[in-house]
Amino acid sequence: MFPSCKQWTVKLQSINYATIVIRGKNTAVDIGISSSQSEYEKALPFSTIPGPGGLPWFGQWFNYKLNEKMRRRRDLVIRELNQKFGDIVKETIAGKTMVHLFDLDFIKQIYETEPKYPIIPPLLECVQYYRKTKDLAPGLGNSNGEQWYKLRSVVQHIMLRPQKSLDYLPLQNKVANDFIKKFPSLISENGEIPDINRWIARWGIESAAHNCFDRRMGYIDDIGLAAGDIIIDNNSKVFTLSTKLFFALPFYRVIPTPALRQFFDAEDCINSSAKQLLEQVVKEYNKAHEEGKLIGDRFQFLSYMLNNQNISYKDVTAVVLSVLTDTLSTTTQALLSNLYTLASNPSAQEKAYEEAKKILQSGDLTVDGFNSSTYIKACIKETFRLFPTGLDILRLSPCNMVIGGYQVPEGTLLCLNNYISSLDPNIIPNPETFCPERWVREDLAGEKLHPYLLTPFSLGRRMCAGRRFAEQELVMMIAKILSQYRLEWHHEKLHQVFRVLQFPDGDVSVKFIPRSS
Repeated sequence: MFPSCKQWTVKLQSINYATIVIRGKNTAVDIGISSSQSEYEKALPFSTIPGPGGLPWFGQWFNYKLNEKMRRRRDLVIRELNQKFGDIVKETIAGKTMVHLFDLDFIKQIYETEPKYPIIPPLLECVQYYRKTKDLAPGLGNSNGEQWYKLRSVVQHIMLRPQKSLDYLPLQNKVANDFIKKFPSLISENGEIPDINRWIARWGIESAAHNCFDRRMGYIDDIGLAAGDIIIDNNSKVFTLSTKLFFALPFYRVIPTPALRQFFDAEDCINSSAKQLLEQVVKEYNKAHEEGKLIGDRFQFLSYMLNNQNISYKDVTAVVLSVLTDTLSTTTQALLSNLYTLASNPSAQEKAYEEAKKILQSGDLTVDGFNSSTYIKACIKETFRLFPTGLDILRLSPCNMVIGGYQVPEGTLLCLNNYISSLDPNIIPNPETFCPERWVREDLAGEKLHPYLLTPFSLGRRMCAGRRFAEQELVMMIAKILSQYRLEWHHEKLHQVFRVLQFPDGDVSVKFIPRSS
């Protein structure tokens, strides 16, 4: 009657071990790789992993369907699962069965035993479906195995190597400077920026496009506002509709539902915009190349991608699209959260301001300035702890595993929910308090944090490819804003809502007070 439960099944790579055994904090913390099935056979059956239960196949679907708060505040649901059932919890939603892991030692060992090609499900399953249907390149987040590794090897050369990413600081400075120059005209009489979330999004895609194309798009100016807003609005629709489909019965896989058709329309708009933009810039690049005007590092990102023989033009399009849209769903949301945490914590804001003055002595963020921005980076980490971009890191078990004494079959969806531990008073002191000092080594005063407590960009081979770009832009914008404005918060406490990732539950209406010269 209903589609199969095995929706997360993928073709896993060959591996040379039979069973991985993972033990957590309540047992001996060690890990063994067994050459036989003996450990697996001795473990408790997969069906006995504790969890909320529910009707077969449906699981928790009815509860989510009837309770909007559960859908919007999935963070609270996951927290309750941990409190009620322990460090390993099984949950099913309309045929999708997942295993939540909360013990940091479980999570540590999952990372440490990853194969050469870690297998992950797509963040947005319907995006993968869309790209297959439209014969588009899947991109990094929707591919696995050799296909993923080939593209990753190309992208990491220019995005993940520290010196390469730091080469983009001049481009990022230009966009940041122009954006902050607009603040006096954007700030209203009450000191707030109306529609601030959208303005931060405009900055995000302008900076991302400048990184990719070494060219300004005008997304923060009248000339390009409309074009940028098309991408922003449709990207928002993609996440809203993906969330709706996440909690829906999966009939859309068989018969296109209204939600899926709307999703395809939004993706069509985004892909069309990115394709037109790329074609336009490629023409400029080719013309400059023919005329011998490719001077210095001009078009360095695009030039490297286009001239790499290991990827196709479709792959280049997918990478460019990801750089633009991932910025909207991660970097810009993180900046909004940082503005809130700093505005709500004046003492931390003052320390960040003092550091901002030091690292921006020339007016721009330099390599030395970025490398010495210890406290601002600590503020960013502490904000990620309290306002995570996502609720979990996803993996598929690469083989039969024994986790916490339970059988976990090959291909099982694993949700690494380490953010729960970052709110546990038994693991981190005063978890509800915003305290950047806990991330500054000289201020730790003997407090040692678990190395896997905070992984906002994931870790290992599948770490976010845009991590370094995001970190640079966050440090830069926070420093530049604080150097010119003092921030205040005069509204109710900010929360996040679940839209596959985590987003602020409204406009982050910070008050900007100009600093005296």
